[in-house]
Amino acid sequence: MPIKSKMMSDAPPALLEVADERDALVDEQVDAIIPPAEQPFNVKVLDALADVIGTLSGLMGIEVEVERYTEPTTTLDPDVARFLFMLDKAAADYGKPLPIKLDAIKGDNELTTITAHLKRLAADAAFKDFLMGEDDEEDDVDVEVEVKRAGGDRAMRESDELFMGRMR
Repeated sequence: MPIKSKMMSDAPPALLEVADERDALVDEQVDAIIPPAEQPFNVKVLDALADVIGTLSGLMGIEVEVERYTEPTTTLDPDVARFLFMLDKAAADYGKPLPIKLDAIKGDNELTTITAHLKRLAADAAFKDFLMGEDDEEDDVDVEVEVKRAGGDRAMRESDELFMGRMR
């Protein structure tokens, strides 16, 4: 497994079991989206993808340990696929979606294109801020609301006159 999360190492066994069950469900969904490659992925391509995922996951506050692939494979490691799925969503939310849909990955060319795009995003300071959840000051909006009584000033005068008439 090329990516191992460091966050859950000290978690209670019951929590780890629930997390494993949840991961299995997510893996099934991701497997349905990312098809097996037509030919095995090159180890160097897989390692480059895992490295950039490791970099970007760190920016999201998720500590991972990236291990090297030892042999070509036609399927992505479940952890790599899961992070790729998250980064696909994050890139789209940022406004710079991946150039290739995840369900269109057929081989090394597509993974190389996605890896290059993720490397550009990793070098983008604004994307780093986006992943870390830092808000721009420009996003703060002040809203002023003025509430007027239905019927305008006339209704207010009539109400005031009625009140004053009762006071006499």
